[in-house]
Amino acid sequence: MLPANSDLGSGATMADHLMTIDKNTYESLQQELQELRQLVANRDKKSSQEQMGLFIEYTPAAIAVFDREMRYLQASRRWREDYGLGNEDIIGRSHSEICPEMAVFWGEIHQRCLHGKIEKCAEDAFSRADGTTDWVKWEICPWYENSGTVGGMVMFTEVITTRKQAEAELKRLNEELEGRIEERTKALQQSESRLQRLADNVPGMLYEFHLHADGTMFFPYVSSGCREITGREAKELLNDASATFADIHPEDISNVEAAIAHSAETLQNFECEWRITPSGQQKWIKAVSKPERRVGGKIVWYGCLLDITEQQIALRDRKQTEQQLQQQAQFLQSIWEGVDYGIFVLEVLADGEEFRYVKFNPAMLRISPMSLEPFFERTMAEALPQDIANHYRQRYRECIKSQKSIFFEEKFLADEEESWWLMNVTPLWDSHFCISQLVVTVTDITERKQAEKERQMFVSLIENSSDFIGLANLEAKPLFVNEAGRKLVGLDDLASTEDLTVADFFFPEDREYVQQQMMPTVIKDGLWQDEYRFRHFRTGEVIPVDYNVFSVKNPETGELLCIATITRDIRDRKNVEALLQEQEQFLRSIYEGVDQIIFVIDVLENCEFRYAAWNSTAEKATGISLANVIGKVPEDVHGIAEGAAIRQRYKNCVETGISSSYEECLTLRNQETWWLTKINPLKNSEGRIYRLVGTTLNITERKQAEIKLQQQAENLENTLRELQLTQTQLIHSEKMSSLGNMVAGVAHEINNPVNFIHGNLIPASEYAHDLLQLVQLYQIHFPYPPEEIKELLIDIDFDFLKEDIVKLLTSMRVGTQRIREIVLSLRNFSRLDEAEFKQVDIHEGIDSTLMILHNRLKVKPEHPEILVIKEYGKLPLIECYPGQLNQVFMNIISNAIDALEESFLGEQAQIYIRTEVMNNNWISISIADNGMGIDTEIVSKLFDPFFTTKNVGKGTGLGLSISYQIVVDRHRGKLSCHSEPGKGAEFVIEIPINQHENS
Repeated sequence: MLPANSDLGSGATMADHLMTIDKNTYESLQQELQELRQLVANRDKKSSQEQMGLFIEYTPAAIAVFDREMRYLQASRRWREDYGLGNEDIIGRSHSEICPEMAVFWGEIHQRCLHGKIEKCAEDAFSRADGTTDWVKWEICPWYENSGTVGGMVMFTEVITTRKQAEAELKRLNEELEGRIEERTKALQQSESRLQRLADNVPGMLYEFHLHADGTMFFPYVSSGCREITGREAKELLNDASATFADIHPEDISNVEAAIAHSAETLQNFECEWRITPSGQQKWIKAVSKPERRVGGKIVWYGCLLDITEQQIALRDRKQTEQQLQQQAQFLQSIWEGVDYGIFVLEVLADGEEFRYVKFNPAMLRISPMSLEPFFERTMAEALPQDIANHYRQRYRECIKSQKSIFFEEKFLADEEESWWLMNVTPLWDSHFCISQLVVTVTDITERKQAEKERQMFVSLIENSSDFIGLANLEAKPLFVNEAGRKLVGLDDLASTEDLTVADFFFPEDREYVQQQMMPTVIKDGLWQDEYRFRHFRTGEVIPVDYNVFSVKNPETGELLCIATITRDIRDRKNVEALLQEQEQFLRSIYEGVDQIIFVIDVLENCEFRYAAWNSTAEKATGISLANVIGKVPEDVHGIAEGAAIRQRYKNCVETGISSSYEECLTLRNQETWWLTKINPLKNSEGRIYRLVGTTLNITERKQAEIKLQQQAENLENTLRELQLTQTQLIHSEKMSSLGNMVAGVAHEINNPVNFIHGNLIPASEYAHDLLQLVQLYQIHFPYPPEEIKELLIDIDFDFLKEDIVKLLTSMRVGTQRIREIVLSLRNFSRLDEAEFKQVDIHEGIDSTLMILHNRLKVKPEHPEILVIKEYGKLPLIECYPGQLNQVFMNIISNAIDALEESFLGEQAQIYIRTEVMNNNWISISIADNGMGIDTEIVSKLFDPFFTTKNVGKGTGLGLSISYQIVVDRHRGKLSCHSEPGKGAEFVIEIPINQHENS
């Protein structure tokens, strides 16, 4: 069919197109064209036919119209492009001629369509003569003549894979072109109604869409396929595009409008997909059309609208498949990361000559006895010692050579323990079918290996067991009896059991019970166990046994397989039991007849204690009957308080696992009684203490006597301590008195000559000064003395002598003054003239003490100088015993010096002495040091008699005790110590100013 603007009335125009046709053919063609003009005389029909031809010609879908002989009547440009027909004139030619390789296939479909059927296929494969294959989606519908008969078929196809026509095929088609001109002419003679029916049977909806410059849009033409696509009749859409846009899904309207605007602006093909909801049912449609710009700016699109719901479903299914593949990949990744066995990947290098470590899963990194971080991207030669690398290369090459998975086991030592790995090596092929990688899985089979080892040990255990171990089938025929079992019943070897049954191992009188009671119980319940007897096959001896017989079942199906027994010879046990029974009777007579309490306690699994036995002596001694004890806990028998104490003693015995003896006080018959109790633990075969056996003896009278003696001993000890303390204090006081007398005497004896010397030093200094002035005058008036005098002056170094004699006399004066001060300090410290109670200046006593201790305060080679910092307050005269207080100062300051000589805090050892008035009638004297401090537990003992922290020979432990008595007892004051480790120590003396007011 030709476009409407073609000029078929012009012979010259047709001649231009048919220059290669001979004259007869040309004349025939002219005649046919004249007949065609008559057929299309009606202007409206001609216009409709031309319009339909344009739709088919320019629609971007692959559409072809055939007659009943499968000859081409019309074909779209897309059809020619898909099948490589180009500009070849195929109208009037048979499709089997165009595509001979499809002749049989299309012939069968063509015959079905001539009977009115519609054929379609979403995906079909067609093999070409040149061996190539095309995949095509197609739909074929019959079209009808005015008479109602099928005139041919309309085919819609969409080529999925492209192909090119061979040049030879194109040449062949050109050579046949002249012979098809007549057929093409006949095709042009088809009526408008035929073209209309063709359009109605084209899959999808053909349409012509106009867009004016003012924005108005309408459809001048739509095919009848609009009902199938949009759910609306063609007349609803003609000249009104609003209904079409009303059915578009709200989310797709903007995309459709944008695609129309883009196509109108660029004149590119309009291709768009969107959803419509006709009658509430959602469908996907696709529009494909080509725009043309007309005069006045109007844009006209010729195209088709296709139902692509199935394609969208397929796309959705493909996305779901991709999502499933992604989930599968995530699942595999989770397996890679989550499995508890190791996996690593090796890259195969040089056809298996070398291997490189690619990656390891987390489990492999975790179970490996060595760190695998250095192995990443390294070859085996780089990562492993040579011998180990060669060993594993050989394993991996076996996998490559066999081209299948291999398994092998490896043993190694990890942390001095034997470990086993089962390694599975699986090859991976690349796209060239070469093994490019190896996947190695590592499973720890140490437990399995140990189980196999244990299984071997178990078999050995059975063979070497001293028990009778045997198996019998369900017919009670022996299958196996171990060596110990055969020896027990007098059988030589396993072959001697072949003619026996299980009943033969028993005495004749026992066999009926075995067959009718014992074996049915085993089959029913799976187990029978009790003491029974075997017979010795040779001697007929009765063999008492502990008979355990049980069924063996298939663990998977539960099917009964055989009967097994583990039987123990209990002849020795029976003898022991008889002996134990005799011993029990003997012990029972002792238990009931001994004049001593005996009781038994059961130790339960939860460490609960319950009385299990209580002999008659216990009933008489305690007044508690056996019925009130058996099964009771200690709290039930002895009350809450005493019962809790008893429970704790039982618990201690269980925890230590050894016998324990103790004394306990119990209230019986409302009286306090004392008992000497011994508890002996008994252990079972598992080593658990299951019972306690206790014996107890009433020691109330002895205990009361001991308490009296202990009280008397404590009284005597306290009296002795007081006597020792008084004696020590008297000795110390006598020593201090003697020392004071001696110090006073020494001070007095030193004081007289020192005062004599000190008093004569002043006139001696004046005399020396006068003599030196006299000599100076002689030197002035007699500058040239005789030689004898000159020599003497030189010998005695007169110039030095006259300077040094002045210094010498001054130094002697300072020394005598120091001696006088020391003597005064000794007199003040001893206070022999102040032994009575009187008012004194406390500061003088402190200074005298410091003067006496001056030698210990100054710097020495073994320790630095100790700095004394005094902060004296304004104190009144204090009523006290001066000598005794000086003794307190001496003890405290001496202890401070001792502490600082050992160690001190800071850069300088220091003693702080501070005095102040408190509450107008008390004074406080604080003596502190920056030593290492005193532990808290020692501070509370400082003032105890004979307590000392000094080494043996350095302290008596009486200094602070006597000081405490002097301050507290003699002066009604307070003496306290404040100290913490690392913070020094401070002693505080508080005494009243006036003793009579305080009293």
